[in-house]
Amino acid sequence: MKKIIYIALALTFCIVAISVFSATEENTVYYNYSAKSMTINKKEGYTVLKGNVKAIKLDAQKKETGEYVNSDQLTIYFKRDEKGELTDEVTRTEAMGNVKMKQGDMTVTCLRAVMIYEPEEVINMEGSKESPAIADDGKNRIEAPTIKYFRKDDRLEAEGDVTGQITIKEKKPEENKEENKEKTGK
Repeated sequence: MKKIIYIALALTFCIVAISVFSATEENTVYYNYSAKSMTINKKEGYTVLKGNVKAIKLDAQKKETGEYVNSDQLTIYFKRDEKGELTDEVTRTEAMGNVKMKQGDMTVTCLRAVMIYEPEEVINMEGSKESPAIADDGKNRIEAPTIKYFRKDDRLEAEGDVTGQITIKEKKPEENKEENKEKTGK
C-alpha cells in the first residue's frame, strides 16, 4: 500500500513539475541582438544598446519568429519585484532613430517607438510632419506624425496629418442585385 502511495505522489510531483516548466517555457522568448555598444545598469534597471542596433525575436525553441527591432538606440527597462529586485520582465522598450520593426503582421518605420507592456500593451510610434511614422500590415498602410497600436485589441489610432491606403472588398454588382431581390421580393 505504501508503495502505491509513493508512486502516486511521485507521479503527481512529475505532472506538477512538467506543468510548471512547460508554462514557464511557453512564456519565455529570447532576442538575439547586435550593436556598436551596450550598457547594463542593474542599479537603475535598464539596458541600452547603441549604434546600428538589431534585435531579432526568438521563440521558446530559439527559432526566429520574424519579428525584429532595428534602430540607432534601444533602451530596455526591467520590472522590479515586491522586494525591489530586478526581474527578467520588461516593462517598456524605447527604440530611437531610424526605427524599423516588425510586430506580428505589422511593419513599422518611424523616428521613435515606445513599447509599453503594462498595464496595457501599446506601441507609440512617433514621426514628424516631414517624416511620418508608417504602419503597414500588407493590406493597409497608415502614415501620420503619431500612431498608437493597441496590441491586445489589434487597434490603431493615428493623429496629425493622416494619410494612407486601405484595402476593402466591395461586392460585385450582381451580388447587390440578388440581395435587393431577396429584400424586396422582386
